[in-house]
Amino acid sequence: MKFEENCVVDTAELSARGLAQKEISALVEQGKLHRVEKGVFTTSPPEGKLLLQALSHRRPYLVFTGRTALQLYCGTQVTTPLFGLVRPPRSVHGSALLTLRRRRRVFYREHEGVLVSPPVITVADCLGEVDEQVLLAFLEQQYSGHEGRELLERELTAVPQLPRQLRELINRAAIGADSEVERKVFRALRARGLRVVQNHGIGGYSFDGVLPDARLIVEIDGFRYHAGEVRETFVIDRWKANYAVRNGYRVLRYSGSCVKHHLDLVVEQIVAAAHDLEEPLFSEEHQVWDWHETLNRDGPWIREVAQ
Repeated sequence: MKFEENCVVDTAELSARGLAQKEISALVEQGKLHRVEKGVFTTSPPEGKLLLQALSHRRPYLVFTGRTALQLYCGTQVTTPLFGLVRPPRSVHGSALLTLRRRRRVFYREHEGVLVSPPVITVADCLGEVDEQVLLAFLEQQYSGHEGRELLERELTAVPQLPRQLRELINRAAIGADSEVERKVFRALRARGLRVVQNHGIGGYSFDGVLPDARLIVEIDGFRYHAGEVRETFVIDRWKANYAVRNGYRVLRYSGSCVKHHLDLVVEQIVAAAHDLEEPLFSEEHQVWDWHETLNRDGPWIREVAQ
């Protein structure tokens, strides 16, 4: 009997096809079926997403979390044992493949056909087991863009008592950034003790980063972002900056290449502006063409602009 690849089947389905228990056992021995747990089989080796689907077959309420959810979100190899959550009074009896925990409040997303914890819960369940830099990058990637902060705050309602380590990690993360260069800058500013709100709206305009305590705006411009609508973007950027200045903000602007080659100088200037430091910086005592890497390299400068 031939089976479609990468499918989950159970004893009832196989019996409905006319297979007796002895025939099912023979198919397992021949490698045509793969037993995952009692009464549940896969038609291909039970690995990765297929294994998660198989273990969810008789547990449609099962929510994967921790390292398992992290691996699934990131598209990396899923390792065993898998980690899952169930609500009481569900059994936490697992197996060598599956470790279960009970939690009264279980929130989830549907991801590739299985239920997984929201990213921030995934991170909370990974604390102490996964490197913090990995978790930091994961948070920033999952909660990027204009709606990242709002989504994070909404999903944080699933964590009534925020663990200190998770709170510190969130405070360090560049939540809401649109690009890696933005994340580098805003992460560094937070490490210097500055409060930064990303993709923040002021008067109907959206700004990359706002330091509300200093009424300071930071804009990071990447060439590819502007290339599609150079004229329109050019005009909008001028008028939104003018609006911000008229409403009591200061605006600092940098290119992606500034961040790529001179992150330390970028951060130094923003910190100095935020604290109203008057002493001139190196980047202010010398004209930009004397020290900026992009302006001192052979070839078109456009190639040097980072995203």
